Amino acid sequence: MKKFLGVMAVSSMVLLSACSGGGSTSSENAAEGGGSGETVTLKVGHTLADTSHYQEGMVKFQELVTEKTGGSVEIEVFPNGSLGGERDMIEGLGVGSVDMVLTSTGPMSGFVPEVTVVDLPFLFRDEEHAHKVLDGEIGTELGKKVEDTMGVKTLAWWENGFRNVTTASTAIEKPEDLKGIKIRTMESDIHMDSFSAMGAQPTPMAFTELFTALQQGTIDAEENPVPVIMTSRFYEVQDHLTMTRHFYNPSLLLMSQSKFDALTPEQQTAIEEAAKEAGVYERQVVQDMEKQYIEELKGNGMQVIENPDLEPFKAAVQSVYEKYEPQFGKELIDEIRNTQ
Repeated sequence: MKKFLGVMAVSSMVLLSACSGGGSTSSENAAEGGGSGETVTLKVGHTLADTSHYQEGMVKFQELVTEKTGGSVEIEVFPNGSLGGERDMIEGLGVGSVDMVLTSTGPMSGFVPEVTVVDLPFLFRDEEHAHKVLDGEIGTELGKKVEDTMGVKTLAWWENGFRNVTTASTAIEKPEDLKGIKIRTMESDIHMDSFSAMGAQPTPMAFTELFTALQQGTIDAEENPVPVIMTSRFYEVQDHLTMTRHFYNPSLLLMSQSKFDALTPEQQTAIEEAAKEAGVYERQVVQDMEKQYIEELKGNGMQVIENPDLEPFKAAVQSVYEKYEPQFGKELIDEIRNTQ
């Protein structure tokens, strides 16, 4: 009996030691560590390059979180789609494989269709107009809709910027030039319908597959903001860029609700503040990059049409508004358009 009790005592000591853990907690056990004084590490993923505006914004976010939490929360960033495509990572928020994701709104159509009202073509006049809408009551309500529908935490609106068309061999000066062209789009019904209305053949595809598809000639064209075109080196497989600015492409920084709830109130406030401050910084990076990279793309051999006549493009997509107005409501669309 004495021998048995001795073994049990040693076993209990080992078990207690294992349960006590070390001085830090990974994202997998952050749910137990948020209020224990341990360092919480949160994984955030995005699909763009480690030289992109997303990454620059994430570096700023890391710095701000460390500063505002006194180092009790650390952010680990995974660029280049290393945690999967945007849709995969959004799904990962629900199952706990991803703590945070920075995603464009296009893939959100499969989760919260209402939020994709901001994807309507030529909806925003310029960046200032878009920021006013998203940082105001409309953006707040859309973020709340994401939270209520998906059970995730909406931290802030960031951006990709305005999207533009690139092609391998045909310069796009009017909608008719897109006829029959196979163009990659995001997994968004609005995006696909818009390019169909302009005569193209939209092909939804994960961003992580895009460069190879262009290189192999599986598709003829793509559309992205200038910083994405440059940092993804699309100039190596595309010859023409037309500054159509057909969609403004906002991005959402989302967090697993369970991981957010596990943090202390002070950590939660710090995360929210850092997300918004880093978002303002990231938006400026996008605008600075666009100005710089247009010239660099020209230097890399791309033919750039900087000021096309956009009125024929706008006229071509009116059918898209007719289709989606019942879904989003004319009042909301007009409110966005009329925001000063």
